[in-house]
Amino acid sequence: MERSRLDWSGNMQVIRKGGGEIAMTEGELARFFGVTWKKLNGKLQVIQKSSNLHLDEMCAGEKAMVRDNELTGYAPLYPLSAIIALAFLLDSMEAHLFRKYVCHKVQQPATSITPIFLFGGTHH
Repeated sequence: MERSRLDWSGNMQVIRKGGGEIAMTEGELARFFGVTWKKLNGKLQVIQKSSNLHLDEMCAGEKAMVRDNELTGYAPLYPLSAIIALAFLLDSMEAHLFRKYVCHKVQQPATSITPIFLFGGTHH
């Protein structure tokens, strides 16, 4: 499964890496939000117990974990909906900047393409 993940540029701008749907492991999320795995895992459990997100909003599959060319297990992947929910539960500078980024993106006007229809013949 091709996936994208979020990261930070050198000047703390959100960047997208990859070519598919955004989905991140707990380790990637902890690094992205600048929190410990324990804190992140606790907030993920809060989201899961609250039942505010549908199952497909909470799970985006699994990533095979390989060490020394040997499969060691699978890590759950969390989709963008869960990542956004996490951002509103975490108290870190990275979570604050991500919340600002999401709000800014939502408020940007969508680029629209105006179709042009040509009627009649194409001969002059």
